[in-house]
Amino acid sequence: MDIVLKRVMAYIIDVLIFSIVLTPIINWSVINPYVDEYTENYSEYTELVEQANAGEIDTETDEYKDKIVDLNYNINKYKVISSSISVVGFLLYFAVLQWALKGQTIGKKIMKIRVVANNEDKKLNVGNYILRSLILNNIIFSIILIIGVYIFKAPGYYTLSMVVSYLQLLVMSLIMLMVVLRKDYRGLHDFVAGTKVIDLAVPVQDETSLEKEEVEEKQVIEVKEYVKDEDEKKVSTNNKNKKKKSNNKGKSKKEKK
Repeated sequence: MDIVLKRVMAYIIDVLIFSIVLTPIINWSVINPYVDEYTENYSEYTELVEQANAGEIDTETDEYKDKIVDLNYNINKYKVISSSISVVGFLLYFAVLQWALKGQTIGKKIMKIRVVANNEDKKLNVGNYILRSLILNNIIFSIILIIGVYIFKAPGYYTLSMVVSYLQLLVMSLIMLMVVLRKDYRGLHDFVAGTKVIDLAVPVQDETSLEKEEVEEKQVIEVKEYVKDEDEKKVSTNNKNKKKKSNNKGKSKKEKK
């Protein structure tokens, strides 16, 4: 299986495991007392958008725009606790756990791939995995939105959330394009963290063996070139000798005459 497909499958497995574990915690009212308020505002927002898509509401009116802006702000305000829990959860799973398991999550273990240092002379620490997760899991954008709730009012926050949405799409698209198109399969998150992903199912040759193979290949090429040169020299020498012999025969015939 191609390593790109393995990485996608590993990520899907990890997100499923993460969601199964985290969803009950986020929706537990003892930990998150704003579950009901979030659900209420989110339902109202969804219903409003559906009515607008069906043409039942004029989306150009100030009333509609103001309501969308206010609901967007309320949704993010009431999910600050759940977003914060998600950020901590992502860092624990995709950074701390992956570091503890030496570059593997549960998904990566199943798909037999591992995150390693791009520079073989260096060792990865938990900071590398945190940097990697901040980009890959959109954690940095989640943090911006959490902080934004306390800095901006509804209109300003709506603009911020739209900008962040476009940036998230841009970053994820860039990551996918880099992973698919680059020969080393390194995405933006790999460059930031100084990492790469290797396929454990494919045997990796060490540098010394690769150097030996390169030297042997060079020697074979040099021998072939040497033999070729010698053959060309012999051919040219034989041609010269033939010419000399023909010239000598011509001279001897003249002398006899």
